[in-house]
Amino acid sequence: MKTLKIFGLVALIMISSSCERPPIHVEPEFISYNLYLSFQDISGNDLVKGIEFNDSSGSVKDSLYTLDIIVSEPCWNWDNDIYNAPARPGFEPDVNRPTFGLSRFNGYSYLTNQFGLPVNDCPEQKILTYKLKCPYLFGDDAVHELVTYWDISKDKRNPSAKCYRIDFEDNEITPAPMDNYEYNYTAAIILE
Repeated sequence: MKTLKIFGLVALIMISSSCERPPIHVEPEFISYNLYLSFQDISGNDLVKGIEFNDSSGSVKDSLYTLDIIVSEPCWNWDNDIYNAPARPGFEPDVNRPTFGLSRFNGYSYLTNQFGLPVNDCPEQKILTYKLKCPYLFGDDAVHELVTYWDISKDKRNPSAKCYRIDFEDNEITPAPMDNYEYNYTAAIILE
């Protein structure tokens, strides 16, 4: 009887260790909106080059700009009526303040924004308005708007948005996917 129990235990160990476990599929929590913006003058000079960092993290110094993102459909955790909207109680940080990173691509510097909204708690956002105040770039204290248009991927494993158009000061800009990154979009904004 003892031999039979040992044999059964060994067989159980062999069976359970030789079988491949099915992959665990976790539903994504956010839809990603990834935008890389190059600002240039009419001569093609890089206006982002030389912008200061907060620290070694690669984020642009907060004191240089204010960014707000307006969603097209109401969302439970995003308030379009308040610039830099306060987050719901219990969320960190306590202000929903979108930020810019900085990267280089094709010889230009880009302000980067990886924005995400909850899949289950927010309708699909097909239009996002980026309100940007940045005297460093624009030479004034005005809030400039970039209205972006997005297609949402139907791939539930990779719910990323594809930016297909940006409207900025009566100009229509067609963003391009970044090389080797299907869901990162670059756009050159020409400032006169």
